[in-house]
Amino acid sequence: MDSKFPLQEWRIVGFSALVVGIICIFVGLINGVSEEGMRMAIRATGRTSLLFFVSAFAASSLQKVWTTPVSTWMLKNRRYLGLSMAVSHTYHAVALIGLWFVTNGAAPQVEPLGTLGYVLLIALTITSFKIPAKWLGKRGWKILHKTAMHYLWLGLLFEYGLKLSKSDYIALPFVILLVLAMVLRFAAGRRKEKLV
Repeated sequence: MDSKFPLQEWRIVGFSALVVGIICIFVGLINGVSEEGMRMAIRATGRTSLLFFVSAFAASSLQKVWTTPVSTWMLKNRRYLGLSMAVSHTYHAVALIGLWFVTNGAAPQVEPLGTLGYVLLIALTITSFKIPAKWLGKRGWKILHKTAMHYLWLGLLFEYGLKLSKSDYIALPFVILLVLAMVLRFAAGRRKEKLV
């Protein structure tokens, strides 16, 4: 383990769960169990989930394009960054359910594409462990993870792009992060082609 980065492997997941949990508690203390509180928790956990997702999504590409101690750490801990995204999105789901309760079922509406995103996230999480990954097989694992990660990337880009189109400029840095992550993947792919 690299001593420069004390957070490694499961410590990352535990720390992430603690930090996102504290954010949700803080939001609850400010707004109470109200519609505004739930909406704020949904926004906050959506953003933390996106940050964890981008870290996992871009880790190997960043390492190929620009190797640094941070990119090496990200690559070594990519699995745990992905699991941290799953933890953060579990908080997100709880906030969505909470919103449904406080609005007496008036919100949110169930969206098939969002539901599929959750199904894929659950599949990614389960197959991040050795035994389910072995059952799936190497080829099946690669297909699932590549497809699911690109689907989630597209879903997040659409969601934050939609917010940006409605003049929610807080979404801008998140859109930029998502685009940069995909640019990195293309750049890493081109570099690999040149080396072959």
